[in-house]
Amino acid sequence: MAEHDPSSGGENDPVQGALPLAGASELGGGREVPFPVALLAFSSVSGVGYRALHSLVGAYGNDLGRLLGVAPEVAVGHLRARKAPKALVEAVSGLPPGLVERAHEHLGQLGRKNVHVLGPGELPARLLRLPGGPRWLFVQGDPAALVQGPHVAVVGTRDASPAGIDAAAAVVRTMAAYPVTVVSGLANGIDAAAHARAVEFGLRNVAFLGHGINIVFPAETAQLRERMLEYGGAVATEYLPDERYRRQQFVQRNRLQAGLGELVIAVEGQASSGTAHTVRFAAQYGTPVVGLSWRGAGDLPRLVADTSGGRVLEIFTPAARRELDTMVRSLAERHGHATDALTLVQRQLTREAACRDLRQDDLLQLQEKIQQLLNERR
Repeated sequence: MAEHDPSSGGENDPVQGALPLAGASELGGGREVPFPVALLAFSSVSGVGYRALHSLVGAYGNDLGRLLGVAPEVAVGHLRARKAPKALVEAVSGLPPGLVERAHEHLGQLGRKNVHVLGPGELPARLLRLPGGPRWLFVQGDPAALVQGPHVAVVGTRDASPAGIDAAAAVVRTMAAYPVTVVSGLANGIDAAAHARAVEFGLRNVAFLGHGINIVFPAETAQLRERMLEYGGAVATEYLPDERYRRQQFVQRNRLQAGLGELVIAVEGQASSGTAHTVRFAAQYGTPVVGLSWRGAGDLPRLVADTSGGRVLEIFTPAARRELDTMVRSLAERHGHATDALTLVQRQLTREAACRDLRQDDLLQLQEKIQQLLNERR
């Protein structure tokens, strides 16, 4: 498949709108070919590159399979009527025999890896709203992780400092009191640290990849990826299953993190880094951004501060942690979740009680401490 730039979108993009929206009924009858099968079938056809595939899905949506369910001359006539590019018409007119059958086999192989193919009708609403957003996703794990919020993106550099790793841990621990889903990119450094801490605290993860779903990159994240899936998370990508990684693709997957996240937390990086792209995408989409600062942090906080709606927190201070707690708790409550800021304390108390020789005096002292906290809050 041809190299592509999935960030392309908007009024000046020749892909978007290259084919007028098609009415499925105009193709008449024919066998039903499910969208995932049709997508895999067309993606394997010589001459159908990303732009053609993107345009086809834009025009036919979930009914893409109708083009494969009718006689070739009918499909060709339909495309010509919409002034489709000549190369695309020729590709469809010469579809090889057994194409759909092989696509069914391919889909079965993906299914055995717990990979789902989401069409336009199944994509999360927050991604559908994006200019130049995805028109399909390959999702390994539970697709519900992409729609059950709130989602908080935690992003940062691959070349993380020890302080940056600690900052990512502090962020995730603060969020862990609430039922949020951590969104990141499963790269080394800050991404991996955020995902790993989320698993430790029982939070769900969503990771967007800059390559195909069949590829594990970097190799060091293989075990972490498996644990994320075991804990009900998902790994998602708009790239075809075996597509290799390219630098630009990692930049473009950042728009999906910024788009799905209802809050973006930029942990560490430089104003010229890939993380900065995520910050700019978030600003474009109207997603609130938080940058973290500490002694020795890079210049990313300055970029966040200059971003509309951006907020910089000195993450290693109690005041900053409380402010972040307020933000995340508010998100959870807007999604209808009951919240309890001391969830982690209760979990730890239960674990301690199970392995301690508790006495009545211990519990009375705990009761006194709780009463003291109540008095301080009055």
